[in-house]
Amino acid sequence: MTAPHLAIAGMPAEFVEMRGGSVYWVVAAGSAPADLLGASALIGAGDLDDVVLATLGRGVEPMLSLLTPEQGPARVRMFQCSHQSMQQTLRGLAGDLPRASGATTRMVVVQFPVAALDGWDDARLSRWCQHLQQWAQQAAQVLLLLCHGEVATVAPRLLPLNRSCAGVAQLHPHRGALQLLLHYWTNSHGVVAQRAFTVEQVGQRLQRVVDPEVEVQSVAGEGGSDRDLFLAQTDVLEGAPPLSSAWRLYEGWAGLMPAALQAREATVVVAISENAQVDALARLLHRLRRERGDAVKLVVRELQPCLRYADERLLLQCGGSLVVPAHTPLPRLLTLLDTVQRQRWQGQLADDPEPLIRAHRPPSISGQVSASRFRQIASERIDQDGSAVESAVLALQPVAGLRAEQTLQQLRIRRQGDLACVYRGQVRLFLFGCRRDAIEQALGNLFRLPWRELFDGYQRLAEYDIAAMNASGSDPDTELLPPPVEPAAAAAAATIVATPFATPTPLRLGDDA
Repeated sequence: MTAPHLAIAGMPAEFVEMRGGSVYWVVAAGSAPADLLGASALIGAGDLDDVVLATLGRGVEPMLSLLTPEQGPARVRMFQCSHQSMQQTLRGLAGDLPRASGATTRMVVVQFPVAALDGWDDARLSRWCQHLQQWAQQAAQVLLLLCHGEVATVAPRLLPLNRSCAGVAQLHPHRGALQLLLHYWTNSHGVVAQRAFTVEQVGQRLQRVVDPEVEVQSVAGEGGSDRDLFLAQTDVLEGAPPLSSAWRLYEGWAGLMPAALQAREATVVVAISENAQVDALARLLHRLRRERGDAVKLVVRELQPCLRYADERLLLQCGGSLVVPAHTPLPRLLTLLDTVQRQRWQGQLADDPEPLIRAHRPPSISGQVSASRFRQIASERIDQDGSAVESAVLALQPVAGLRAEQTLQQLRIRRQGDLACVYRGQVRLFLFGCRRDAIEQALGNLFRLPWRELFDGYQRLAEYDIAAMNASGSDPDTELLPPPVEPAAAAAAATIVATPFATPTPLRLGDDA
């Protein structure tokens, strides 16, 4: 006689078989996948004479409709209860099972929604499972609990219950199909743990899909149990309540860190609202990535525009999986979070984040400086940026009729490390952490008037252009200052101002001079 099992085509017996006297949990992401699993369990019990099927909060028809007349056990005892009474029924399940099953019953399948467990703490859940396991062992029956709903809220709570549960698995959407994740599974073949399989629905059955990328190795470490959880700061959701029971919200970095340091494959979303927080956030991400491994997803959401290209690059190199720009709508944020699911961080984490932080830190000065100071800082940072941060050094030629000093009146430098000077009638800018494709956008932000109305264009300067700023015979610093006035000239100017204007001589066009 074939042992009861989940009839998933292509799955080896050690991953689907169930042994008598044991309790198995499978959590499915929705009632439809739960029906497929229930039908597969009934098909896998085809050699049994008597099986009990109980559905809480819904009818048995959706599951039974997936079976053909010749499939399943010889007899199925069916029970169902309304949504209003399912919590009470679930609480008394251990007492009802002896009355519902007969002497020939060898398997019981109970399907219920996650909502039926609302209000149950971990201690109560543990006691309930112990009572069920005691009954299953005494009756030598297989008890399969099919729970459907938010898998992320139930599966992590079941992992410590391995003494009373012989198997815990979850079925959830993955890459356009479904993934069956076995946290652990015990039967006559032994014990397997942390194995993931891609399955799909073919007709009315589930079938394994060979996916070498997923199945070559088991799920890393202890991960997998929390992969659908979102641990986030409250500010990330813009004041909205948790979007589902899979979301855990915390106040600030301090409130989030204890939970994040326990994450295995969860998505951790931290917020940043000002540029002064970048270095501290880089250290925080580095610690989480070093201690929690490559499977955890670390996402940074910018609440206010405060991150430049260099900052984003630093956060990603320190372990970040994704940086979400400011003003990203909440629906778009959820889409972006979905893109990092089931991914592992592919970067190379530095042993110490401090050198990275120093390399990505802008100069300590900003605004208008002398040409010599500009040349010094730009030369140093351009040399350094060959391996750290891409910056831009620009020369802008004012349009005819405007002097460089006049155009500077329209300049607004707000970012740390951005510099400007006047050199040979040009405005020269050093834009820290500015990529080549972002130069024109940066110029649009720097000037009050459209920059194309102020300048004929810009030229991107290389290292030798910056060094050539010292080749002038005169000190370029003097170009920031008005020409000196000699004392005699000043006195003459004062005399001229004090002298009354002479009567102008009339001129007539056409007269010979």
